[in-house]
Amino acid sequence: MGFVYSAAIGVFWFGRLANTWHHGLVARWWSEFNRDWRGSEIEYFKNVIERYGQPALDVGCGTGRILVPCVEAGIEVHGTDISNEMIRLCRARLISLGLDADLTVTPTHELNLGQRYRTIISCGVFGVGTTREEDLDGLRRIRKHLTPGGCLIFDFYLPGENLNEWSIWSKRARPTLPSRWTKPDVRKTSDNDELALQTRTIEFDPMEQYSVREIRMKQYEDQELVNCHQYRIRLNSYFKNEILLMLNVAGFDQVEMYAGLSDVKPVAYEDYHLMVLARA
Repeated sequence: MGFVYSAAIGVFWFGRLANTWHHGLVARWWSEFNRDWRGSEIEYFKNVIERYGQPALDVGCGTGRILVPCVEAGIEVHGTDISNEMIRLCRARLISLGLDADLTVTPTHELNLGQRYRTIISCGVFGVGTTREEDLDGLRRIRKHLTPGGCLIFDFYLPGENLNEWSIWSKRARPTLPSRWTKPDVRKTSDNDELALQTRTIEFDPMEQYSVREIRMKQYEDQELVNCHQYRIRLNSYFKNEILLMLNVAGFDQVEMYAGLSDVKPVAYEDYHLMVLARA
């Protein structure tokens, strides 16, 4: 299914399941408002690349939240993303700073850059907008792009960090879907437009361990609605031992896991944000 367009207010509804929702107004939101989100992540990945070596590749680099500060620091980092709009915004940001980096539009499970890297990083990307088969294929592709002894560092979140999220896995607490739209997060853009973001869950499958989220982005000019974009995206849920098995199947020899942005081993009931370090 394609999309429906209403010329009256410029409403796009993307009826098929998109690989990513980072297009159109959503890409613009990400570019304008997520540059400094969790700045500690930027320093973490800069340090990781300096430790394990260059050149490095940022898989799912988006608009360059991590890539651009690394390039600014003189680190050789290339980037990939499935969204051509995110790559375009990343390139524009680099140019505005007088910088340059190799950027490629490609999904991870089709990664074929003709180059190997000493370090490959991926932040907030694993399991987003993909099937489980594509996630495994992506790990295999990444493995082939690492030099011998090269290192992959990526993160993921265990299910169930909050009670409401975990409860929907229970038959008794089976949710009524689609859920209600979240309260609009309204922010003013650099050109004084307003963007209002809302999300909701429209599908959840505890057997297959995935959910489908929908995002709605409205654009206002002088308090008048002029655009509205809606996208859907699949989000896969993984547990620790699944990740370990997938990395083994993908050909990684040494795998370690840490609690978030640290070098500390994760603790049950305490740590749900896990960082994976896998050696080729």
